[in-house]
Amino acid sequence: MVRRSLASYHSAYGRVAASLNRFDWLANLFLRLSIGFMFGSGAVGKLGDLGKFTVMFNGLGIPGARVVAPAVAIIELVGGVALMLGLVTRAVSLVLALDMVGALLTDIGPGLAEKYASVWSFLSNLFYSSEWLLTGLLLFLACLGAGSASLDARIDQRLASSEHAADPNTA
Repeated sequence: MVRRSLASYHSAYGRVAASLNRFDWLANLFLRLSIGFMFGSGAVGKLGDLGKFTVMFNGLGIPGARVVAPAVAIIELVGGVALMLGLVTRAVSLVLALDMVGALLTDIGPGLAEKYASVWSFLSNLFYSSEWLLTGLLLFLACLGAGSASLDARIDQRLASSEHAADPNTA
């Protein structure tokens, strides 16, 4: 009886999983659009008041803030647009993940360490920070890629078909 119930559960679970697998492109697209928009819109705000953003970098002790602040804002703007389009997603995701690690090390982490003395409180709040979550999601995209609803997929298809057409052994 238990064995039959487990087999029935496993079979039903398999059918649900197979159905959901058909929509993996949608989850990937949603993730890229959301993260890309977050970075793009944030960058527009930073570029709109670059002086304030540069002062913040100076306050954090980041060397060369006059150069680094606009560079970070431009990287976030271009990276956000690229993510939304699904263009060079793996590379862009790694760059933006490093950007978030920089934010965690220079701003978020030290701020939380000042506010929360216990390791438990510090980690609880660190893991709830958007920078921490974005780092994880960006690493996920770097490993998984842009998915089928992306320019990366279209470029890969074109390259594969042109390589196939140019290969004399595929006649």
